[in-house]
Amino acid sequence: MILHYTVPAAEDGRTLKSVLRDSLRLSAAQLRRLKAADALSVNGVPCYADHRLREGDRLALPMTEPEPAFSPEEGPLTVLYEDKHLLAVDKPRGIILHPTHSRFTGTLANLAWGHIRAAGGDGCHAVNRLDRDTGGVVLFAKNAWACSRMSGAVEDKRYLAAVCGVPDAAAGSIDFPIRRISEEDMKRICAPDGQSARTAWTLLRTREGVSLLELRLFTGRTHQIRVHCAAMGWPLVGDRLYGTPASLARSEALGETMQALWCTRLRFRHPLDNRPITVSSRPSAEILSFFDFSA
Repeated sequence: MILHYTVPAAEDGRTLKSVLRDSLRLSAAQLRRLKAADALSVNGVPCYADHRLREGDRLALPMTEPEPAFSPEEGPLTVLYEDKHLLAVDKPRGIILHPTHSRFTGTLANLAWGHIRAAGGDGCHAVNRLDRDTGGVVLFAKNAWACSRMSGAVEDKRYLAAVCGVPDAAAGSIDFPIRRISEEDMKRICAPDGQSARTAWTLLRTREGVSLLELRLFTGRTHQIRVHCAAMGWPLVGDRLYGTPASLARSEALGETMQALWCTRLRFRHPLDNRPITVSSRPSAEILSFFDFSA
């Protein structure tokens, strides 16, 4: 991957090293690799890291990185956004996001890496993560530089969830700490000694004792929405881990065997020029139809 950058007026007179570290946020290791490969140049002319830049100078930096440890695969992939550095796809419910020690193939990351490599890309790094049975927007960085730049760049994450129960207000927030039950158990609970967790919610529709909520995460705890909604008495439709016998019976009647949860919007700053980008997805047509939304 060649990282292209044109020096703006605000950076006139700065050293190449300072621009690479502060503006482009290259790591010390990345800068060392460029130096070792004699790959530092301005306007196509080799130079040293202490070279003073001028407005309009052009940088072209060959960014190398090892290939992902997992294999690329071909398969259906719904692309929501793509450029030289990023790929956003619509994750179906029921597919694992990333290979694990027991599952090496058939994941969303395998398919994303196959798509990226076919187009000449160098890498595949998941920026956000979703549970196996959660659908919606997943963002991948196509190189390690873009991935490092995306740390803290996601400004807004929105979800839609169908829950069993009806809140007694139009909107609110949930501010309950969350922790694991034990090191051996993946299940989480709300507990005073847990990590801080905050979720804002808005009630969109209700029908037959089921509510459609829009949720915004201010923290990113594992299972946060599922745990918070269950703690409020609104377990997600189809959630077998945090559901109750009554909610699971209602889920079965609705034909939902997986939690009805989707990441429907990511808003983030682009790693190269900091421009805002919003990527959106929609939940399943069955849920939209149930709540009388046009699919």
